[in-house]
Amino acid sequence: MFDHRVLRYVITVAEEGGFTAAARKLNVAQSAISRQVANLEEELGGALFLRRRQGLEMTEAGRRFVAHARDMLESMRNVRDDVSSLLVEPSGPVVIGVPPTAGVTLIPRIFATCREKWPNIQLAVRESYSADIYSGVLRNEIDIGLVHDPVVLPELYAMPLIGEPMYYIAPAGADLPDPVPADYLAGHPLILPEAPFGLRQLLDGYARVHGLNFTIAASVNGVSITKAMVADGIGATVLTRSAVVDEIEAGRLVANLLDPPLLWELCVLMRMDRAGNRSFNEVARIARSVVTDLHEEGIL
Repeated sequence: MFDHRVLRYVITVAEEGGFTAAARKLNVAQSAISRQVANLEEELGGALFLRRRQGLEMTEAGRRFVAHARDMLESMRNVRDDVSSLLVEPSGPVVIGVPPTAGVTLIPRIFATCREKWPNIQLAVRESYSADIYSGVLRNEIDIGLVHDPVVLPELYAMPLIGEPMYYIAPAGADLPDPVPADYLAGHPLILPEAPFGLRQLLDGYARVHGLNFTIAASVNGVSITKAMVADGIGATVLTRSAVVDEIEAGRLVANLLDPPLLWELCVLMRMDRAGNRSFNEVARIARSVVTDLHEEGIL
């Protein structure tokens, strides 16, 4: 019904506050914009703008039309991206956000698989904590997030990948029960992140369920530092096994499962309005395949 150029003209006139300013911004003759808007007003049966001596004033109908016009242009862009992505090889930049606990294990394989299968995708990686990745996806700063236990809003799409079991992590040579009972955590100093972090919230919930009171040896919000401090005997911690695979193989740390088990669900997170992008979907599929392979290999 409406030409996308007319929609853009109306939006720009509203944003710039006049036809002259809109013409400058769009590099289009003012007469052309005025004519197109006048034709639209005639088609709609009323004025979108009131031409007054002191300037242009938008009517209530005009404000409603601008809101709908923005939605229509966004829908047109989504349709174009969705259809064109099916007709051509996936390409372009894709930003993936990963938490430190999972990134070290997952990203090298995701990156290598993506480069081999879809060489025209430029994969960029941002390491951060789940809360920051979650916010980045919402703000369109991150295209795909690997997030633990996300709160799924209507505008978000979440695809569960795996419930990662949590392990008690101690220095190499520690004589640990196998598995480690819940009350063992209360009797040994722990190095944990502060309360706002997802891992700490997960563990605090576990403590409430099992009636535990943690003794905190140190509050550390970095995984690498936490592992180094555990290796030096300052305290123990709780992490996924994927977060400490290298340290276990190097003989610096040991890890035993918790009992009762504690799972930390890892999900792929995207905005619903961007879930039709083929490049994003292909990277998400690769992430799921890599997680499946690592799980079968006993790494996750």
